[in-house]
Amino acid sequence: MRLVFYKSHNIILLTTDEYCQLFELYVLNVLFLKITGTYRNMKAIKEQLFYSSQHSFLISEFNQNYFDSPWHFHNEYELTFINSGYGTRFVGTSAEAFTVGDLVLIGPQLPHYWRCDTAFYEKKHLIAKSQIIQFKNELFFNNELPEMKNIHSLLKKSISGVQFLDGKKYEKQITSLKNVKGIYRLLSFYAILEELSLDTNYKLLSTNQSSQFYQAKDSVTFQRILNYIFENLEHDISLDVIALKVHMNKSSFCKYFKKRTKTTFTEYVNGLRIAKASKLLSETDLTISEICFASGFNSLSYFNRQFKKRKEMSPSAYINLYQRKK
Repeated sequence: MRLVFYKSHNIILLTTDEYCQLFELYVLNVLFLKITGTYRNMKAIKEQLFYSSQHSFLISEFNQNYFDSPWHFHNEYELTFINSGYGTRFVGTSAEAFTVGDLVLIGPQLPHYWRCDTAFYEKKHLIAKSQIIQFKNELFFNNELPEMKNIHSLLKKSISGVQFLDGKKYEKQITSLKNVKGIYRLLSFYAILEELSLDTNYKLLSTNQSSQFYQAKDSVTFQRILNYIFENLEHDISLDVIALKVHMNKSSFCKYFKKRTKTTFTEYVNGLRIAKASKLLSETDLTISEICFASGFNSLSYFNRQFKKRKEMSPSAYINLYQRKK
């Protein structure tokens, strides 16, 4: 038996089993949204994508109050562009701030999660919008054409996640791709990837083999940790308390966390706090002292040291840099 599934005006035929799997994922997402407003205790879901027989890759546009996809991974490559919204982007072991123009290529099996800032969950007028292109390994590696050697090289880097630092310049190409039909759709996609493969203004986000550090058996634990960090980022975060919440002692928790993030818990939290402070420094008129405490630090001298360590400049120099850019 086959069921018809409508997605973005394309008709996709699914088997009964495929439909049940898709419906189960949908129900899980809706239940967690209605109960919590975010994704407390959510597993890193393995997302199963369904392709139209008319297309060799998927294009999706999301336009909503906040990005509601949980911590997840899939077998496909994914190119994500942020048209609107800001918050924290998680890719493998990486956790960084994102904003408009963020462009990231994610490899197969690499867990990822875009979490909007708290304001998006509290205010209805804010909009999060993204363009997502997803494609299978077979599209490029079943028969490796020499003309695609640059693209092959780029895709191999994506196992760590690749952020393109001047992503805004690709907005028109990526946004308009959904309107292109037939062979020109595929050729336009190849052209985007070729340009990205030649772009030297990029950085790798995660450590090698990061796609292997999240297993289904413990992904729920890591999601609990992320949720607790964000719920308490502006306050003191006790190692004893968070270890207890995931049913570990302090020593076991520290080993668990470092194995999966390649850094200590304190360094990880400091990184998230510095990312928040950077946003406040560049977008608000708050004083450095006010931003220090609003970001979760309880010592101005410690905040200054951590900021300089990560940004290679003082908070005041960072403010001056952004004022000159404006």
